[in-house]
Amino acid sequence: MVTINDVANAAGVAPSTVSYVISGKRSISPKTRRLVEESIRKLGYHPHAGARALASSRTNVLALVVPLRTDLNVAVVMEFVAAAVTAARAHDQDLLLLTKDEGPAALQRVASSAIADALMVMDVEAADPRVPMLIALDLPVVLIGVPDHPAGLSCVDLDFTAAGAACVAHLADLGHRSIALIGPSPAVYRRGTSYATRFLR
Repeated sequence: MVTINDVANAAGVAPSTVSYVISGKRSISPKTRRLVEESIRKLGYHPHAGARALASSRTNVLALVVPLRTDLNVAVVMEFVAAAVTAARAHDQDLLLLTKDEGPAALQRVASSAIADALMVMDVEAADPRVPMLIALDLPVVLIGVPDHPAGLSCVDLDFTAAGAACVAHLADLGHRSIALIGPSPAVYRRGTSYATRFLR
C-alpha cells in the first residue's frame, strides 16, 4: 500500500508538504503542488480515511436513510440512491446506506459514533417519529419529504399539492368531469407517508 511517505520521497518533499497539498491548509507553490499531485497520480495514492477523519474531524461520508419494505417500489428508491451516490462522489464524499426500519436508534448511532458528517432521510411521514431525534442531533440533516411540522429541519421535495392541482386543472380544461387517481397502495396512506397525502389533497 502506497503511503504519504512514498509520495513525499517521489516528489522530493517532506510528508507534511504532501499533507498540506491534500488538505489545502497551507499555501504551497504551484511547482511543488504540481510535483506532489503528479506523484499522487503516478503512485495511485489514496489518503487513509481514518487518519484524515481524525485530523479534520470529518469523515467525508454522508448517511442516506432509505425505506426497506415489501410494498416498496425499489426502482424508484434506487433512482434516489443512484443520484445521491453520483452527487456525493462529485464532491469527494462517500455514501453510507441505512434502512428506515432501524428507526431513531440508527440515527442516534450514526450521530454518536461520528461515522458520517450529515444525514439525508427518505420516506418521510406526516407525523414522522424520527423528527424530534433529527432536530436534536448535532449533525446537518436534510429530509427528502416534508413532515407536518418541519420547523428546524431542511426539507427537499416536489410540490405534490401543486402537481395534483395542475393535473386536475388540465383534465378539467379538457372537459373531463370524472377523474380517477391511480396512486400508491393503501398501506402508503395508512402509514401517513407525506407525499401521498399531499398529492391526494
